[in-house]
Amino acid sequence: MPVIFLLCALSLAVFATTTDELIAQEHSLNLSESRYWHLLMHAPKESSEIDDDAFFLSPIGKENLDEELISTLRHLNEDSNRSDGSVFCRFPARRVWLEKSLNISFGEGECREYETLLAKLDPQKVTLVFPSAHINSPASMFGHTFLRIDSSMESKLMSYAINYAAQTDETNGVAFAYKGLFGGYYGYYSMLPYYEKLKEYRDSESRDVWEYDLNLNHDEVMAMVRHIWELQHINSWYYFFDENCSYHMLWLTEIARPTARLRDHFFYYVIPPETVRAFEEESLVREKHFRPSKRTKILSYERQLKPQGIQAVRSLVNGETDMNKLNSADFTDQERRYIFEAAAELVEYDYIEGKISKEVYALRYHTLLTRRAALGEGKIIPIEPKPNPDSAHRSARIGIVQGWFEKRSPLLIGWRPAFHDLSEDDTGHLSGAQIEFLDTLIGIDKNTFSLEKLTLLSLSSLPPVTHFFKPFSWRMKSGWDRDYTADTLSFVTRVGAGASIGDDQIYAYWLSEPEIRLGFKADAGIGFTTGGGINWRNRVKSRIEAGRIFYMDGVTRTHLMMTHLWGWGANGAVSVSYETAHQNYREDRYKLGVNLYF
Repeated sequence: MPVIFLLCALSLAVFATTTDELIAQEHSLNLSESRYWHLLMHAPKESSEIDDDAFFLSPIGKENLDEELISTLRHLNEDSNRSDGSVFCRFPARRVWLEKSLNISFGEGECREYETLLAKLDPQKVTLVFPSAHINSPASMFGHTFLRIDSSMESKLMSYAINYAAQTDETNGVAFAYKGLFGGYYGYYSMLPYYEKLKEYRDSESRDVWEYDLNLNHDEVMAMVRHIWELQHINSWYYFFDENCSYHMLWLTEIARPTARLRDHFFYYVIPPETVRAFEEESLVREKHFRPSKRTKILSYERQLKPQGIQAVRSLVNGETDMNKLNSADFTDQERRYIFEAAAELVEYDYIEGKISKEVYALRYHTLLTRRAALGEGKIIPIEPKPNPDSAHRSARIGIVQGWFEKRSPLLIGWRPAFHDLSEDDTGHLSGAQIEFLDTLIGIDKNTFSLEKLTLLSLSSLPPVTHFFKPFSWRMKSGWDRDYTADTLSFVTRVGAGASIGDDQIYAYWLSEPEIRLGFKADAGIGFTTGGGINWRNRVKSRIEAGRIFYMDGVTRTHLMMTHLWGWGANGAVSVSYETAHQNYREDRYKLGVNLYF
């Protein structure tokens, strides 16, 4: 018996010495200061951005990366438990990196849950996915990005999507915006079949989807998957502008390819379209694909059909058309194919929108597909390709403008951190959508500085009314503006609603816009605005808008604005504008300037 105790004591001493030797070797290599350890810890500097204690093995691991590395080494080298839930199985990315860095092996384990995940994923390649903006949802007007782990299966629909999002059931838009801006929600990684994410974005929310196949090799893909496993059920505070969905995809990709410096492309905010451009600039994109939304597809049918064909589709969707009567109508076989296909798409859309019951949907959808199948094979509906989001102008803008006003001719210096307004080139953007934060304009005239404008938030959503869709248009603006005919600064809040017509190339809109103005003379009124825009292609755009506001004190104000912009790519544009306003007296303003995007 004493001999057994002596052998156990000796073995423990040797074991401890071995661990101490590993720690000494780690210190000699300075591994806790290495880039890859910082990547694994999600630590831009000396502290991790992950806020969940379950991610750390040391009580001070979040702030002390060296202590976290030492704790990891001790567990991997000394723990006898090598099954599910153990450090050996929970942190495969840490384990594999340490084995490679220290040229050792921590042995074998029985990580059945992890092996089951690998078998389910069958990870071979990775794709960056960008669902475009959801035009009638302010929270989604920047778009979204997530990653897809592709298997060896030919169909990508059975692949798995890796997503990061805020966890909330909040239905109040104001509360959601406030908490999202200031870290009121936890964000979690999730893993879902790709077809479910497509159903959510492409079908339910009518968002076009772009896919960017990445050129990661198999070892890089596996490095990413190992780290994804480590992040299961781990939370971090979600911030709308920086630590958001797109930002966390940058961490995962840098884990796979540490030479990529994706996060270095961003400073104080991370916007989904800009992350797509960062992947391009880091030479990570191998191939691009476009998946049109259900709405885009239905609008393609609308463009192909004659008025009587559109009426036939409406009748079929409502279950009103006699099939025999339709067959006897003056349609070609191809037109009939398009009619049944469009009707089937619309019936499915109405079901997704909750406009019809499941029973009605199933009956009508089956009937339409049966009739369509009887017409045999035909042409696939042509869908006009849209400009890729990575071709859009950059989000931040500096404007240098010379103004000629009635009583002064100031040099105007503008700065806007994000994102896009209706007067700018729509290439790569959602036509009719605007979202701006902190748009600031400073005037310099005879060594005098003046604040011309400070827009806290400006949103516009102008989806056109079509034969098949009847969305409403709306916009809002809140911030300080210099009143034209009094040349004083006032705080203005305006919210409007109305309708739009047109398409991505040319559109027009009508809005009713109540307004509250605070400043030298507080007032409120109701305004009526009409306007339109033309995208001439080749990054040239014209816009016109006219309106009248009737204030409560009996004063009216009319306003006319015309702009024209020539862009030379994603980095800049030249703009010219004319504005006139009449309230007590008339004032004309001319501007010529340059927009620089970065």
